[in-house]
Amino acid sequence: MPQNLRQMDVSQSFCVMLHDVAPIYAEHVATFTKSLAPLVGTAMSAAVVPCWAGVPLCDKDRPFLDRVLADYANIQLHGFEHFRPGRGGLLSKIADGKDELNGVDPLETDRRLAAGQELLERWMGRPASGFIAPTYNIGYATPERLAKFGIHYTVGYGQVVTSTNQRLDLSTWIWDVSPIRALCHAGYRFGELQYRFRKRALPCVVLHPLDLERGFLPQIERTVQKLLRAGRQPVLLESMGFGVTP
Repeated sequence: MPQNLRQMDVSQSFCVMLHDVAPIYAEHVATFTKSLAPLVGTAMSAAVVPCWAGVPLCDKDRPFLDRVLADYANIQLHGFEHFRPGRGGLLSKIADGKDELNGVDPLETDRRLAAGQELLERWMGRPASGFIAPTYNIGYATPERLAKFGIHYTVGYGQVVTSTNQRLDLSTWIWDVSPIRALCHAGYRFGELQYRFRKRALPCVVLHPLDLERGFLPQIERTVQKLLRAGRQPVLLESMGFGVTP
């Protein structure tokens, strides 16, 4: 594990992460793969939801999961069901009810983490060592709690945090901010500002299946191409030492 992640030289790197990887979005995942693999190869992370909207991975999903394993060099756990149980407040409405961990207590958080890791190990051959909370809202899924389930880094909107509280700043482009289209455009523009001014942060291009339906794929491709033209290369967090057991 790097000793000081804040001081890591990220000037020649960037990362690509696809969220909401679930069988319901198999065609969307295939489209992203076809579009981005010629640019970055398999140097992409797939954030898998193991029980999307209450439907767990199963045997009929094997072809899809095999393709994900072949095309994405890193697998991360992305919540359990992704959707918040019960009613939420304003944030939940903006996020279309997808802020899963905001709506569960510590015991239920533990249950979902354990069940998610079990499904990943069963159907993808190994549990995840990295975690991304739906809508980046971790609830009770703190780094210390995640470590109990073999997860040793969590990716937030602006930082990666390890189970030993080391941190790496991120500059994040994200389009699927909300069903409100203006917020999606704002997510991209804020990413551009971060890339310009947060010089010590690792650029991170975050993708969602709904980006395709909203017509953002050309802008996503241009963003990745811009990073490549700047001399940066795609990297995986785990190739940088993340996910290593302390």
